[in-house]
Amino acid sequence: MNPMDRQIGKQQRIRMGMAGGLILLFALGMAIDEADFLGSRHTSATAYLQVYSAFLLMLVYIVPFSLLMRRLCRRYKLSGFEMLTAVACGAFIPAAFAGEINDGFTSMMKQLMGSAYSDAWLGSAETAIVEELLKLGTAALLLYLFHRKSRPSYLITGMCVGMGFQIEEDFSYITDSGFKHVNAAFPAALDRIVGALGSHWAYTGVTAVGLYLIVSASSGRNKRKGLLWILLVMANHFLYDSPIGSVPLFSALLAAAVVLPVILLLKTDWSMSETEMDAKLSHSYAQSIAGEGRPMDEVFNDLKRDLK
Repeated sequence: MNPMDRQIGKQQRIRMGMAGGLILLFALGMAIDEADFLGSRHTSATAYLQVYSAFLLMLVYIVPFSLLMRRLCRRYKLSGFEMLTAVACGAFIPAAFAGEINDGFTSMMKQLMGSAYSDAWLGSAETAIVEELLKLGTAALLLYLFHRKSRPSYLITGMCVGMGFQIEEDFSYITDSGFKHVNAAFPAALDRIVGALGSHWAYTGVTAVGLYLIVSASSGRNKRKGLLWILLVMANHFLYDSPIGSVPLFSALLAAAVVLPVILLLKTDWSMSETEMDAKLSHSYAQSIAGEGRPMDEVFNDLKRDLK
């Protein structure tokens, strides 16, 4: 076996091992998340139906997001199965483990700090860091397994992981309120819809692009830029969960601050696929004729990598 075959075989074994780990985490997450969907032993079937019917309101943002993903998958030749896998993993891996870590952190800090502990501030900071790192880690694992390397694939995979997290979190808020007081299920659902615009789907989309800048950077400047994007999303998430986020004006500004980069990234990548790609090829061809610039093979390889 030549060195190239050995290297390929090694990469396949690594991917198989990581896929096995992903399945294990998914199964553990499902077991942990099960409690979020259950009431007490005395909860009636009627109460379950009343609470679960509030889930239908989530279609207000799930359907438009699904239509957007369908169009983006067609545009960038991404697999719909991969995106559905990203949504499912976002719902049952970071969401489950973040809840356990957050609860453990709160319990530990209350023991250490007593009444001085402020969940509104310190708890919000811990939640933002833990949730964003877990979602980003899940997205990174999926991108590696799916062998995706382009910026659009990082952005879209991150958005899908974040949306899965968002759906599971919204469902858990609805059941938590609804199983205490059945009449509270629909108000809880409406409250979650209001906050859905600038939520986890956008957070993880932006942090995934930050990761792309870090792993694909040819200079320290781009790596620092990618890290800054991730830190800014964590700061945005922290402020949204803090008492500042309860002020409608600040809440709207924080939502706009994280959604706007996603829109700009999608717009930039879309136009690159249409006009800038043609311009880049034309410019490179002219340089090739003149004997200048990079070889055309390198340009085509770069474009093919970006479209993966």
